[in-house]
Amino acid sequence: MSDATYTAPPPAPFRVRWWQPLLFWVIVNAWGFVERGGQPFAGHHPSSLQPPGWVFPVMWFTLNVFQIWGDIRLIDPARRIRSRGLLIGLQAVTWAIYATFSLVYFTLGSSILAAAWTVCFFVITSICIALVARDDRSIALIWAPLILWTGFASVVGIHNALINPDPLFGTPALWR
Repeated sequence: MSDATYTAPPPAPFRVRWWQPLLFWVIVNAWGFVERGGQPFAGHHPSSLQPPGWVFPVMWFTLNVFQIWGDIRLIDPARRIRSRGLLIGLQAVTWAIYATFSLVYFTLGSSILAAAWTVCFFVITSICIALVARDDRSIALIWAPLILWTGFASVVGIHNALINPDPLFGTPALWR
């Protein structure tokens, strides 16, 4: 036996390996890989504000990279962020919204739920940016493209919900 007192070793430096964000990205996109999109239901009319179809995978891949990059910085314990737990929870909600969007829009065919998902993503991301900006402006700037896109997408989604019936809820188009 030794009389020396035990001292815990210093914590290992924060490190994310390349495969961890990639695996996360594959998981949150799993349903989207299965459900390839297209027309949510027969007779669906896309919003006149909607960009061409090829824009969505390009934008969302880019936005996923930004969001994951910001999230990695958020979970780094070396960064002093007061609302870290709340922000991680809110980010988890945005990822759940993202992961289920194809399900609610393309599989269930609900333009109402699609609009609600998009608006919620926009609002939650705006709250996240406001909270994190107090402590780490770099994360806020990394996430800024998300509110620009989802703000625009919210307008498109609401317009889409107004000009189309919703088979899931059985509601007619409210505006033609």
